[in-house]
Amino acid sequence: MNKSFFQGLLIVLFLISIEAQAEVPKIYNLQFSDNPATLGKWLTLSFEFEGKLDKLYLENTWDTPTGETKKEVKEYSIKPAMKEKPQGLIHFRWKSENLNAKPSHVIRIWVRDSAGNQSNVLSGEVQILKPILEEEVKIPIQIKTVFGTKTLNLSATIYRPDQDGRFPLLVLNHGSPINEQGRRSMETFRNQSMIFVRKGFIVAVPMRRGYGSSEGDYAEDGGKCDNYDYDRVAKEAVKDIEATVAFMKQGVYVDGRKKIVMVGQSSGGFSSLAYGASHPDDVAAIINFAGGKVRPQQNKFCSEDRLKETMSNFGKTSRMPTLWIYVEQDPYAPPELYKKIFEIYRDKGGLGKFLLFSSDYGHSFFYKGVKAWQPMVEEFLKAVGS
Repeated sequence: MNKSFFQGLLIVLFLISIEAQAEVPKIYNLQFSDNPATLGKWLTLSFEFEGKLDKLYLENTWDTPTGETKKEVKEYSIKPAMKEKPQGLIHFRWKSENLNAKPSHVIRIWVRDSAGNQSNVLSGEVQILKPILEEEVKIPIQIKTVFGTKTLNLSATIYRPDQDGRFPLLVLNHGSPINEQGRRSMETFRNQSMIFVRKGFIVAVPMRRGYGSSEGDYAEDGGKCDNYDYDRVAKEAVKDIEATVAFMKQGVYVDGRKKIVMVGQSSGGFSSLAYGASHPDDVAAIINFAGGKVRPQQNKFCSEDRLKETMSNFGKTSRMPTLWIYVEQDPYAPPELYKKIFEIYRDKGGLGKFLLFSSDYGHSFFYKGVKAWQPMVEEFLKAVGS
């Protein structure tokens, strides 16, 4: 055999090796749908791939409470429709049900093709938390009428960690839909409450009178638009929050030695600030999301000067840290108006920080923009020691 033959053979082998390498599948961009994830609940993992896939492997590594490291590898078959694709996006579900594992899990994934060629390995750390306990309760409230004192029941949802002990109380106050139908179909902020429960709080989400399944008529109407009584609105909302706090403090899960944190959205932010102004010694901090008040029947601001006066006057007696969060694209709580109110609030003695976000979620930012505001809120709570 001559020299040229061996050279040609080497070239062919080199090309075959390059082709074989090119056919080895590659994976990248591993994502988790939830992190932290909830014990016993499905978690969706996703990643992108190149090359033909046949099998998927997931390795879960965790530590036991005694310090022992455990490892488990599971094999999954790739769906037939995905096997023929040269590239794409894989979604699959996984859940942890190990009650004896520590919260931190290291997840590693890789794939193989039908010839057994293995891809690169992707990894990520997932925090697996115990489920949050949820309870529906009725909160009695005494209301004075022309016929005497009447007892009504407010509906409320309580969220708390799935463990023994007492926890600081956080009251999460809802906003005010523009009509009765909306007020009677309020959501209970489960996703938002989970964030605060995971920070160690027990969270109460009360429905004020006229909302949800709470008894009593809607009590937060300030009257005629040209002379809207925001002070009265504040006082009525505070009554319902007072009843909530009193009820919660009687329970076995609230740490009565610690001050309360108030969080509210829209008129719930307005109500939270009002409660802080009337109970300054009981409140550790207030987080106000787009707090304000719009006349429900007309969906507009009434007596704007009176709104400024009422909200800014909250600063006269409030001495707890506050965080005001507003969105540029929010017609119901325009930041230019509330930035002025915030500045007067501080001039009158109130403490606080004003944050302005840009988000297409607008007035629904508290509901839909959780990932955007969560880091700021956690930083604020850490700074104020809550």
